[in-house]
Amino acid sequence: MLLNDLNGLGRIEVTTIPMPDSVTVLTAAYTYSGSVLVTCRRKEDPDEADYYTLAVMNDDGTGFHVIFSGQIPQKKGANGIRFMPFADKTRVLLGDYVLECSPDIDSCMKASLIPLEYPWGIAEDPKTMAHWSEIIIAPDNQHISWTSLRSDNGAAAFTGKLVRKEDRYIIEKTNLISSGCFLKEEGGYLIPQPIRGGEVKQFVRGGTAISSVGAKEGSLADSVIQDLLSEEVAQITHTPGYDETTMLSPDERLGLVMSARGSKGTSCAVFGLLPKPYGAYTSPGLIMPVYMYCVAGVRAFRRGNIGPILIDINRSMEERDYMGVNLCDPEEKWVYCSPMSWHPDSKRVMWPEILRESLSDEKPAPIRIRMARLLDYVPADTVPAAGTPDIIPYAGTYEDYKALSNQEVTGRIQGKSCGYMEVSQKGSSMAGGSAETVYVNFSDDGKTFWNGKEELTYGYQKETVYRADLELSGREQGEMKLQAVFSAMGQGPVRLLFDPDENGKPKSRGYSSYRGITWKIEDMEK
Repeated sequence: MLLNDLNGLGRIEVTTIPMPDSVTVLTAAYTYSGSVLVTCRRKEDPDEADYYTLAVMNDDGTGFHVIFSGQIPQKKGANGIRFMPFADKTRVLLGDYVLECSPDIDSCMKASLIPLEYPWGIAEDPKTMAHWSEIIIAPDNQHISWTSLRSDNGAAAFTGKLVRKEDRYIIEKTNLISSGCFLKEEGGYLIPQPIRGGEVKQFVRGGTAISSVGAKEGSLADSVIQDLLSEEVAQITHTPGYDETTMLSPDERLGLVMSARGSKGTSCAVFGLLPKPYGAYTSPGLIMPVYMYCVAGVRAFRRGNIGPILIDINRSMEERDYMGVNLCDPEEKWVYCSPMSWHPDSKRVMWPEILRESLSDEKPAPIRIRMARLLDYVPADTVPAAGTPDIIPYAGTYEDYKALSNQEVTGRIQGKSCGYMEVSQKGSSMAGGSAETVYVNFSDDGKTFWNGKEELTYGYQKETVYRADLELSGREQGEMKLQAVFSAMGQGPVRLLFDPDENGKPKSRGYSSYRGITWKIEDMEK
């Protein structure tokens, strides 16, 4: 497939990387030397749980060379097994292990699986659902970051320093880099705090910042860069739909984004089109059902795609309408799944795709590895490793981590110019709860004014119901007359429900309108 971005990136060639006939590929990623690290099953491998074969090869399909074959036991509370190459080209981070390769990954003759222990009793904490859901390793080969999932407070993100002991790795100098409270009471009002610490995806800026799943100005998830040297949280993506992971190229001028923006029927832009003030703060419980709908649902059965989208980083950060280049399968038979990885030359990027509607089969779902080659792009120099800090200005401690709990909020956010938002929230994104926000002539600039109400109830074993009756007036105009009902997240694939309610109207109905654009929920996939 040959694409041509006439608006900046030139010709882009998308191909499938060939694999040996005797191999069933599970995943693949570029290493720091430019080889491809492949996780697979061979015909001769025993049919045993947790058995993996790791190999390296070239991205033209040649040079397949096995470096490890054996069991990698998945520990309780781990989000599977991941394969994150170190920049030193000799090790691979697996989540609960480090694979040490001698003399290096590409020419490995001996591989040793060394256990990794997580600090602060995270793995044993009864509130921990997953002691890691994402893991990343810094360019300095010393620092690690990971996200833990908790039943009471959603996600908690950390950094720390890997230390090799005689028989294991441990993590020292641990920092909690998540926000403990998004709305802080001060002077009789609620003051929005920076939102930090979603799922971590990549160390950037030489290791002094992290690309992660977050939120700032939008109503749904967006990709952000969280600085580790300052208070800065910079938003990478701005489209009204669901944007999540962004992996930056080694020169950090380009990115590959997991995004539903190229899929009109499942982008969920109806929830984000109208730019609500503090939208990420008012309905945090909406993120999980939206994810289950437009990501998990699309992978399993629903028509649509989740990218990946190739972007120019600066344009994506500065231009709200910038869409980038959609690299997904045009026939939509295959759907993106992680990880995305860049070749060190910044001209090639790779990702796996899974065959839709195969997840329910008893056999492993077919996976293919796709590569995009930027034929005309002239990269800048690779951003050099800068060293990840041990001291982070906003970092929390062990005591802060233990104090994380459900946030129940009742209070008022005062408009900087006039009016207010009356906010009430109970529960958490994992356990379920409710949220209500009433806008009373709210304005931060004295030119644009918000009035109306939005409500949300959610939980794993019940329907998620979101209602909005909002009006934007003044310099900017728009409205949101919307009711969305998602099926219970814990009872099978999440669907938008359109069957009649007690009044004979569709459960999900209505629209959002802004700047001459209207999105109707009736146009979304069931």
